[in-house]
Amino acid sequence: MKLFFSLLLGSCSLAHGLATSPSLVKRDTGPKYRISPIDGSKIALPTKEQLVWQDKEIGVIIHFEIATYLSVDGCNNIPNLLPNVSLFDPTSLDTDQWVDTINSLSAKYATLVAKHNCGFTTWPSEVTFETRDNETIHYNYTIAQSPVHGKDVVKSFVESADKGDIGYGFYYSLMWNNFLNVQSGDVITSSWTPGQVNITNSTYNQVVLDQLTELWTQHGNLTEIWFDGGYTETQQAKIQSLLETQQPGAVVFNGCQTNGTCISANPVRWIGTEAGAAPEENWSSGLTNDGGDPQSPYFCPAECDTTLQTGDRWFYGVNQTLRSLEEMIDVYHNTVGRNCVLELDLAPDRSGLVPSNQAARYKELGDFIRSCYGNPVAHKVSRNDNGVYSFTFKKPTPIDRIVLMEDQTNGQVIRSYQVYAKIADSQTSNGHVPYTLISNGTSVGHKKIDIFNETISVTEVMVNSTYVDTPKWRSVTVHLCDK
Repeated sequence: MKLFFSLLLGSCSLAHGLATSPSLVKRDTGPKYRISPIDGSKIALPTKEQLVWQDKEIGVIIHFEIATYLSVDGCNNIPNLLPNVSLFDPTSLDTDQWVDTINSLSAKYATLVAKHNCGFTTWPSEVTFETRDNETIHYNYTIAQSPVHGKDVVKSFVESADKGDIGYGFYYSLMWNNFLNVQSGDVITSSWTPGQVNITNSTYNQVVLDQLTELWTQHGNLTEIWFDGGYTETQQAKIQSLLETQQPGAVVFNGCQTNGTCISANPVRWIGTEAGAAPEENWSSGLTNDGGDPQSPYFCPAECDTTLQTGDRWFYGVNQTLRSLEEMIDVYHNTVGRNCVLELDLAPDRSGLVPSNQAARYKELGDFIRSCYGNPVAHKVSRNDNGVYSFTFKKPTPIDRIVLMEDQTNGQVIRSYQVYAKIADSQTSNGHVPYTLISNGTSVGHKKIDIFNETISVTEVMVNSTYVDTPKWRSVTVHLCDK
């Protein structure tokens, strides 16, 4: 069976990248752009959904299902691993506690792993299908067959997200399902593990469509959708149609292939690493899994997914150590501060709660972000036109960083910027205080944070830029965080 393309989360530890398939037929999801009045280049245009998503800046990806109870990090690349459904027994399940933790981080949305590669669904799927023996059975590898039958993690999560006023979405693995003996999109017919069900590829494709229909039609409007592992050529058309009719407003992680074939009008792309870092030069346009391309006609902003646990561990690991607060602050600056939405893993433990040490670390990170960036240093704006933004202070004022935000309503147009300041006590022999270059870069996009090598005391700050159309600065603020 021919793979269409790969849309893969780090927890699967396989490949985030996209393969190309020129046979796909484009619908109304092609590039939208305008022409630069300055040099005639193409300026990719965003959808309102993409801009709203970028505004959220931080989300979480929640890994909680039967793999939570394994010593390994999921059923990835282990075709004969079929955990017994009796393992799934969260005695203290509390999705409100999850959302409290998410809010303490200042994250604005959460994507729940509803089905991972083992095949277990955390909702009581009511899908039926026919086996190769012509027997019609229920999909019976779900929470309904577990010790906590009667519960529905997906429904509970959505209700908690609504109460906590955060966006929500779902992750569903299409290309791997150990329960149905599916690997890389194909049903394995040569061998079976006890408990696996023998079906045909066409039956599997229908199971996928039916379960996505359950997820996408019963829980309101989704913020984000992840297709874990991609989908096959025979699945694509019906999945795209379902997406367009039921969840047209959701952003879709890796919603475009590198050849320009898109499944969604609201695609977002992977940044190419699970370390929690974007390139210094990271554009809102482009389709490859890297820093993007300012010349691309596709507006496809980047998402940076990474873990809080060490060792690239996504599901809860017993005694797994956590990355330090200092490292996570660097992650924030190297993702959100480089025009990338940060999606940080959240891994509830086997009781169904976010462990206290993890909850504390999320709150520490949220506290830092709020304390550092919640109250900019006061200043008086003196100019904001023709790509220049400048402001003054009443007296010499210490700052140690600057936050730049571009208005991308009509596309990302700034191609480089330079930040100058008049530094106190740096006057020349004739008494004038010169401008000194204190930072510079290329892409601004939604947000760019520059941290200076040391604290400086300034009386004026000016930002200049080059561009392909006269830009609108959405915001320029300075801060003092290392007090």
